[in-house]
Amino acid sequence: MKKMLILFSFLTVAFITNATVMYTIQDSLIYERYISRLKADASLPISELIVKTALFFREAPYVASTLDNNQSEQLVINLRQFDCTTFVESCIALSRTLKTGDHTFSNFANQLQIIRYRNGKIEDYASRLHYVTDWIYDNTKKGILKNESSALGGTLNNKTIDFMSTHTDAYKPLRNNPKLQQKITDTEHQINSRGGYYFVKKENIGKINNQIENGDILAFATTINGLDYTHIGIAYHNGTKLTFIHASSKAMKVIMEPQPLSDYCLKSAKCTGVSILRIIEQ
Repeated sequence: MKKMLILFSFLTVAFITNATVMYTIQDSLIYERYISRLKADASLPISELIVKTALFFREAPYVASTLDNNQSEQLVINLRQFDCTTFVESCIALSRTLKTGDHTFSNFANQLQIIRYRNGKIEDYASRLHYVTDWIYDNTKKGILKNESSALGGTLNNKTIDFMSTHTDAYKPLRNNPKLQQKITDTEHQINSRGGYYFVKKENIGKINNQIENGDILAFATTINGLDYTHIGIAYHNGTKLTFIHASSKAMKVIMEPQPLSDYCLKSAKCTGVSILRIIEQ
């Protein structure tokens, strides 16, 4: 019996590679548990599904850079641990999977790939949507979300985006790889040619609390040179308080932020405000 338990423990962390998809048996078990618990809610608006999905993963560990451990670019499915971006992407993809009625793991993988990669296609590291600005642009074009930031009184930011190309040593796949570095530089040029992006200044967030809806995606703009956003989460009205659910590097897990959204931003020296993105019904 002890040997069987040891074998099972090994299998739940053993990595499975299927074409360009990498996951563990534990990920597939979490997925089945998720579908079992939430499939009865599939008829709810997708905004409500996203919140329920986010709360399903509450307390899951925060782990950074889980997508960058492979020699070649693959779709990584990790439902055991998240950073802020993989948490939001997974919540959207899982909710969209429920809405399709096709609850197969392969459909979930497809939904996640569509959201994470430019035009939904995996080519190499540079085809992943690294900059949130680019992620917003591509997923707007694909009809997955709508950027509400301008309509909610947002301000246009025309800052130059070039953090990755000017900090290549901070990104393992870019080190000593001129070809990928050039592709990232080309992507930055494309981003910078689009005329900037809108965000609601942090001092104005309190004025639009009632216009931000449960399940809206919140992207946190930053003062850091060359960078657009440094964090992302899911809006949630907890009673009368507007806060958000996110994979927190401070708490080292998925939490419902105890502070109101406005206070969270105002207390952060580097946060300049938020962009508000609304997921479109399928």
